[in-house]
Amino acid sequence: MESVESMQLVAMPHIVFGTGTIKQAGQWCAQLGSKALLVTGCGSLHRSGWLDEIISNLGAHGVATTVFAGVKPEPSVNTVQIGRSRLWEAGCDLVVAAGGGSSLDVGKAIGALAGESGDAAEYHRGRQITKPGVPIVAVPTTSGTGSEVTPNAVLIDQERGVKASLRGDGLIPKVAIVDPQLTLTLPPAATAFAGIDAFTQALEGFTSTGANLVTDKFTAEALVHLAGAIRTVYRDGDNLPAREHMSLGSLLAGIGFASSRLGLVHGLAHPVGIISGQPHGRVCGLLLPHVIDFNREAAQEKYAQAARLIGVTNDSDNEAAALALRDWVTELVKELRIGQSLSDLGISKDDVEAMIAPALASSSTKHNPRKVTEPDLRRFLEQIL
Repeated sequence: MESVESMQLVAMPHIVFGTGTIKQAGQWCAQLGSKALLVTGCGSLHRSGWLDEIISNLGAHGVATTVFAGVKPEPSVNTVQIGRSRLWEAGCDLVVAAGGGSSLDVGKAIGALAGESGDAAEYHRGRQITKPGVPIVAVPTTSGTGSEVTPNAVLIDQERGVKASLRGDGLIPKVAIVDPQLTLTLPPAATAFAGIDAFTQALEGFTSTGANLVTDKFTAEALVHLAGAIRTVYRDGDNLPAREHMSLGSLLAGIGFASSRLGLVHGLAHPVGIISGQPHGRVCGLLLPHVIDFNREAAQEKYAQAARLIGVTNDSDNEAAALALRDWVTELVKELRIGQSLSDLGISKDDVEAMIAPALASSSTKHNPRKVTEPDLRRFLEQIL
């Protein structure tokens, strides 16, 4: 009998998944607090009617709500600081983060830092979180980031011009309510960007050097759900079964990569996003086929497994199957109108040097299946301009 590999797994929230589960928000929140700070974005949740629905549901279970709205894409630590002040002023003992990845990340950071006295930027720069925050309930309205199950929040420190993750166990929500019907109003472009981000996370989590037999179960299953539904939801956003598969795939990817970590796509996505100002999912989708090529030799077996899992090929030759995956992803990115080169994002040769150091320092890059050196990365970026 062979020995079993060592592994580390990140804790998960209590997960409530399925169409209609948003109606359970009040009963779960009532177990965690009596006054919630509801953190959300710039209006889509309100326009869809779900904001009022959530507030009403919480109220029916005795939970009062203070709304902190206006979280913008690619949020900053300043937004977190403002949100913390709002939480303290209102006397909230619970955070409900409802929206896309940005709203979830801001809400998680507010909740995790609720008991700390320092400025939010200090913790983003490395100061340890030592005091307990308040419970967090995460309600995603996109199928992309997996933030509802991860112990980090991606934020921008505008003073330093740095995009990085705030990490800690306190950022893991107590409850994640994943209701696919909340994603039905997502427009095609946002659906595409979120979907390709989720697929990238599943594939990078599957091929990461931190992957293990448990995380592989989650990320492999995520790949199947996402690959099978992403084109359908892009063409027909009202297709609820396809939305359900996307929500489940995103959730499973998040569970997997929270423990296995990611790879070069996400190592580069932060500096590319800072310079280009483009949505995170679009950046990930554009980089993905190029990174598959970069990693193909080092991760050939895993790429081949992924290709067979999602039905791209039945070829038993790993090299041919890995190439088939690269080609399939390239065609998918074209269909989703994401772009093919860094110049499509407004990146020029003058920007290359500024991206290298932060990409090399990223923990995602450090978990890439192929070791990434500075000369390799410079050459790679110049090739995909």
